[in-house]
Amino acid sequence: MDEIKTDTLCPNCGDCLYYIEYTTEIAYEGKITIHTYHCKSCYYKNVTVDRHDKENPKIIKLKVTNKNDLKTIVYRSPDAYVRIPEIDAEIAPGIASNGYITTVEGIIVSIKDKLSLMGTGEEINYLRQRIDGILSGAEEKVTIVIDDDTGKSKINSSKVEIIDK
Repeated sequence: MDEIKTDTLCPNCGDCLYYIEYTTEIAYEGKITIHTYHCKSCYYKNVTVDRHDKENPKIIKLKVTNKNDLKTIVYRSPDAYVRIPEIDAEIAPGIASNGYITTVEGIIVSIKDKLSLMGTGEEINYLRQRIDGILSGAEEKVTIVIDDDTGKSKINSSKVEIIDK
Protein backbone atom coordinates (compact mmCIF):
# COMPACT_ATOMS: atom_id res chain seq x y z
CA MET A 1 0.00 0.00 0.00
CA ASP A 2 2.32 2.69 -1.30
CA GLU A 3 1.42 6.35 -1.29
CA ILE A 4 1.92 8.18 -4.60
CA LYS A 5 2.17 11.95 -5.00
CA THR A 6 -0.10 13.04 -7.88
CA ASP A 7 -0.38 16.10 -10.12
CA THR A 8 -4.00 16.48 -9.02
CA LEU A 9 -4.53 19.60 -6.92
CA CYS A 10 -6.45 19.69 -3.67
CA PRO A 11 -9.81 21.44 -4.13
CA ASN A 12 -9.41 23.08 -0.70
CA CYS A 13 -5.87 24.43 -0.61
CA GLY A 14 -4.30 23.78 -4.02
CA ASP A 15 -1.45 21.51 -2.84
CA CYS A 16 -0.82 18.19 -4.57
CA LEU A 17 -2.96 15.23 -3.53
CA TYR A 18 -1.52 11.86 -2.56
CA TYR A 19 -3.07 8.59 -3.71
CA ILE A 20 -3.36 5.22 -1.96
CA GLU A 21 -4.96 2.11 -3.45
CA TYR A 22 -5.85 -0.93 -1.35
CA THR A 23 -7.54 -4.16 -2.48
CA THR A 24 -9.14 -6.50 0.05
CA GLU A 25 -12.11 -8.79 0.64
CA ILE A 26 -14.97 -7.98 2.99
CA ALA A 27 -18.07 -9.81 4.11
CA TYR A 28 -21.11 -9.56 1.83
CA GLU A 29 -19.29 -7.52 -0.83
CA GLY A 30 -16.36 -9.79 -1.69
CA LYS A 31 -13.32 -8.24 -3.38
CA ILE A 32 -13.13 -4.42 -3.29
CA THR A 33 -10.55 -1.77 -4.10
CA ILE A 34 -10.42 1.37 -1.98
CA HIS A 35 -9.06 4.50 -3.71
CA THR A 36 -8.04 7.33 -1.40
CA TYR A 37 -6.88 10.81 -2.37
CA HIS A 38 -5.69 12.93 0.52
CA CYS A 39 -3.97 16.24 1.15
CA LYS A 40 -1.16 16.45 3.68
CA SER A 41 -1.59 20.20 4.08
CA CYS A 42 -5.30 20.65 4.88
CA TYR A 43 -6.28 16.97 5.47
CA TYR A 44 -8.84 16.91 2.65
CA LYS A 45 -9.77 13.31 1.81
CA ASN A 46 -11.81 11.67 -0.94
CA VAL A 47 -12.45 7.92 -0.79
CA THR A 48 -14.14 5.75 -3.41
CA VAL A 49 -14.74 2.01 -3.38
CA ASP A 50 -14.85 -0.23 -6.45
CA ARG A 51 -16.66 -3.54 -6.08
CA HIS A 52 -15.21 -6.31 -8.23
CA ASP A 53 -17.73 -9.08 -7.65
CA LYS A 54 -21.22 -8.67 -8.99
CA GLU A 55 -24.17 -10.98 -8.83
CA ASN A 56 -27.27 -10.89 -10.97
CA PRO A 57 -29.44 -7.82 -10.40
CA LYS A 58 -32.42 -8.66 -8.22
CA ILE A 59 -35.37 -7.42 -6.26
CA ILE A 60 -35.91 -8.86 -2.79
CA LYS A 61 -39.27 -8.62 -1.04
CA LEU A 62 -40.23 -9.43 2.52
CA LYS A 63 -43.82 -9.12 3.72
CA VAL A 64 -43.66 -8.01 7.36
CA THR A 65 -46.64 -9.73 8.98
CA ASN A 66 -45.68 -10.00 12.67
CA LYS A 67 -43.39 -8.59 15.34
CA ASN A 68 -40.78 -11.34 14.77
CA ASP A 69 -40.33 -10.18 11.16
CA LEU A 70 -39.05 -6.86 12.54
CA LYS A 71 -36.00 -8.71 13.93
CA THR A 72 -34.99 -10.04 10.49
CA ILE A 73 -31.39 -9.18 9.54
CA VAL A 74 -30.94 -7.12 6.37
CA TYR A 75 -27.80 -6.29 4.41
CA ARG A 76 -28.26 -3.35 2.05
CA SER A 77 -25.46 -2.92 -0.47
CA PRO A 78 -24.28 0.65 -1.14
CA ASP A 79 -26.03 0.64 -4.53
CA ALA A 80 -29.44 -0.66 -3.44
CA TYR A 81 -32.77 1.11 -3.12
CA VAL A 82 -34.97 0.20 -0.16
CA ARG A 83 -38.71 0.86 -0.46
CA ILE A 84 -41.73 0.40 1.74
CA PRO A 85 -44.57 1.00 -0.73
CA GLU A 86 -47.37 0.98 1.85
CA ILE A 87 -46.03 4.16 3.46
CA ASP A 88 -44.48 5.58 0.27
CA ALA A 89 -40.97 5.53 1.77
CA GLU A 90 -37.67 5.08 -0.06
CA ILE A 91 -34.00 5.00 0.90
CA ALA A 92 -31.98 5.77 -2.22
CA PRO A 93 -28.24 5.28 -2.71
CA GLY A 94 -26.14 8.40 -3.02
CA ILE A 95 -22.62 9.21 -4.16
CA ALA A 96 -21.17 8.48 -0.72
CA SER A 97 -23.62 5.69 0.10
CA ASN A 98 -22.39 2.88 2.32
CA GLY A 99 -23.72 -0.60 2.72
CA TYR A 100 -24.97 -1.56 6.13
CA ILE A 101 -26.28 -4.42 8.20
CA THR A 102 -29.41 -3.74 10.23
CA THR A 103 -32.81 -5.23 10.94
CA VAL A 104 -36.19 -4.60 9.34
CA GLU A 105 -37.02 -2.63 12.49
CA GLY A 106 -33.81 -0.59 12.04
CA ILE A 107 -34.86 0.40 8.51
CA ILE A 108 -38.32 1.46 9.68
CA VAL A 109 -36.93 3.40 12.67
CA SER A 110 -34.46 5.15 10.36
CA ILE A 111 -37.32 6.27 8.13
CA LYS A 112 -39.27 7.48 11.17
CA ASP A 113 -36.22 9.45 12.38
CA LYS A 114 -35.96 11.19 9.00
CA LEU A 115 -39.55 12.43 9.28
CA SER A 116 -38.32 15.16 11.64
CA LEU A 117 -36.56 16.71 8.64
CA MET A 118 -39.94 17.05 6.94
CA GLY A 119 -41.56 19.13 9.67
CA THR A 120 -44.41 18.51 12.06
CA GLY A 121 -47.55 18.87 9.93
CA GLU A 122 -50.67 16.77 10.30
CA GLU A 123 -49.65 14.44 7.46
CA ILE A 124 -46.22 13.81 9.04
CA ASN A 125 -47.78 13.13 12.44
CA TYR A 126 -50.22 10.67 10.84
CA LEU A 127 -47.31 8.87 9.12
CA ARG A 128 -45.41 8.79 12.43
CA GLN A 129 -48.44 7.11 14.07
CA ARG A 130 -48.66 4.56 11.25
CA ILE A 131 -44.97 3.72 11.68
CA ASP A 132 -45.45 3.34 15.44
CA GLY A 133 -48.24 0.87 14.68
CA ILE A 134 -45.98 -1.08 12.33
CA LEU A 135 -43.22 -1.17 14.96
CA SER A 136 -45.62 -2.41 17.63
CA GLY A 137 -46.45 -5.34 15.36
CA ALA A 138 -50.12 -4.91 16.08
CA GLU A 139 -51.27 -2.87 13.13
CA GLU A 140 -50.47 -2.33 9.47
CA LYS A 141 -48.49 -4.92 7.52
CA VAL A 142 -45.79 -3.64 5.14
CA THR A 143 -43.41 -4.95 2.51
CA ILE A 144 -39.67 -4.29 2.51
CA VAL A 145 -38.46 -4.14 -1.11
CA ILE A 146 -34.76 -4.00 -1.94
CA ASP A 147 -33.90 -3.26 -5.57
CA ASP A 148 -30.21 -4.00 -6.10
CA ASP A 149 -28.45 -3.95 -9.48
CA THR A 150 -25.32 -5.45 -7.88
CA GLY A 151 -27.31 -8.37 -6.46
CA LYS A 152 -25.37 -8.17 -3.18
CA SER A 153 -28.18 -7.21 -0.79
CA LYS A 154 -29.74 -9.90 1.38
CA ILE A 155 -32.66 -10.38 3.74
CA ASN A 156 -32.08 -13.27 6.13
CA SER A 157 -35.53 -14.90 6.07
CA SER A 158 -37.11 -17.96 4.50
CA LYS A 159 -40.11 -15.72 3.72
CA VAL A 160 -38.29 -13.59 1.13
CA GLU A 161 -39.30 -13.48 -2.50
CA ILE A 162 -36.39 -12.96 -4.90
CA ILE A 163 -37.08 -11.68 -8.40
CA ASP A 164 -34.28 -11.67 -11.01
CA LYS A 165 -34.17 -8.42 -12.99
